[in-house]
Amino acid sequence: MSYLLAILLFLSGALMNSTYYKNFDAIAKALKGQDRNRFYLISKVWHHQQSPEDLRADLEQTLKQLQTDYLDAYLLHWPNSEIPIEKTLAAMEALRRDKKIRHLGLSNVSVNHLKRALEVGVPITWVQVEMHPHFYDPELLKFCKEHSIAVQAWAPLGRGRISEDAALERMGKKYGKTSAQMAIRWIIQHGCIPLPGSKNEKHMRENKSVLDFMLTKDEMEEIDRRAKSGERERFCREDIGFADEFDFTYEQCWPK
Repeated sequence: MSYLLAILLFLSGALMNSTYYKNFDAIAKALKGQDRNRFYLISKVWHHQQSPEDLRADLEQTLKQLQTDYLDAYLLHWPNSEIPIEKTLAAMEALRRDKKIRHLGLSNVSVNHLKRALEVGVPITWVQVEMHPHFYDPELLKFCKEHSIAVQAWAPLGRGRISEDAALERMGKKYGKTSAQMAIRWIIQHGCIPLPGSKNEKHMRENKSVLDFMLTKDEMEEIDRRAKSGERERFCREDIGFADEFDFTYEQCWPK
């Protein structure tokens, strides 16, 4: 995806929700009286609800609570190697054909997961993964670009740590920009969609004020080097009820 398209999607009014986030009512309230076509509405199905029956039930409940007839994108929140990906993606594709969802995607996956999922033959539009100047997976970005899969970056500001990044602050002085704006611009220039979150209106406006400058090749490469050597956020069973699968081999991802 080009960085110009990334900018357009970043500014288009995407709304992210999930059963896990418990924010359906707030989003439904925000959408009430609005032109639904102006928003790109994304939801994710939780780890244990990815069998065809559970997935359909989750989507129907999601649509009911959001008071909408369809989602623009529906993603697997976490890969679950115990539920066959063939069955999960087939169910999602059937829902797409029924116009309940427009696009399919995966979250928190590795290249191994993507290779295995693409073998099913169901089109995958989105991948959502952790990405910020303290960590990114260049191999995954390269793979997604080769297969025309768009990337959404969660925690693009490193859960607030970016604001204390001296290197980004130094670079930002050249443009009159904050560390957060530098991080968002870096993600966009990689052709990815940043998903920043804030309750502060000033920060919200700053997060969108990234169209009037461009990082140089040297600046991009400097941030790349640091991010590549960083460590991803890991999730263990005590945190969310299961362990992440980032270390899985191709054979471990949805065994055949």
